[in-house]
Amino acid sequence: MVMLPFIATHSDDSERPDGRTAIVTGCSRGIGAAIAHRLRYCGYSVIEVQRTSPHVPADLGQWKAVPERWAAAVELAPRGVDLLVLNAGASREGAFIDVEPDDVTYCFHLNVFGALLFAREALRYWTARKRPGHIVMIGSQAALPGAREADVLYAASKGAMHATVGPLAREYGPLVRVNCVAPGDVATDTELALAAKARCGLKPECAWREVAARSALGRWVRADEVADAVLFLERCTAMTGAIINISGGTSIH
Repeated sequence: MVMLPFIATHSDDSERPDGRTAIVTGCSRGIGAAIAHRLRYCGYSVIEVQRTSPHVPADLGQWKAVPERWAAAVELAPRGVDLLVLNAGASREGAFIDVEPDDVTYCFHLNVFGALLFAREALRYWTARKRPGHIVMIGSQAALPGAREADVLYAASKGAMHATVGPLAREYGPLVRVNCVAPGDVATDTELALAAKARCGLKPECAWREVAARSALGRWVRADEVADAVLFLERCTAMTGAIINISGGTSIH
């Protein structure tokens, strides 16, 4: 299937995405890579922040280093930063009764502390300069009502992220908008492997069918569709404090 690119139109050339700069965390593959690719296609300069980044190498689970990593990213943005996409995240496999304290620390350090402190640095940057900005958090449908078979730690950490969206949007509007995209099961290599292992004994085709059957659309979500939602939030400037469920209707009762 050929996917058409997101096309943004506006009567004011100063509002065009061309020339805008985005910082995206966790974009070496999967959802993050799709977001970075789509932003570049639409004219954004993209600064990648991740462990293997060619721009700003960082492990956001090491949250005490976040201010330094933000400063390094800003140095690569001579025209300033306009958008921050917080995509870096991780989960732990296995039953909740087997969870160890280190597992809890790992998930919350990366999914919550690292993300929120990176958001804090962006908010400090924009408010100090009185410059409009936009934060898009990549949450999870697993942390929304109606979620089924969600990893407990992942859902809890993403739920903590979701809980900050409204308060941040209220506190820092109208200068800065804060939104969230909450994807369901996204068809990346990692997700398919985990699904196969957890549900069907290493049979990817079985995992594909089982997960797809849970959604109203009868299929997995594509990473480029999550990227579409990020671009939509960028263009729909009346939206702030929103959490968009991108799950193919998985949580419909």
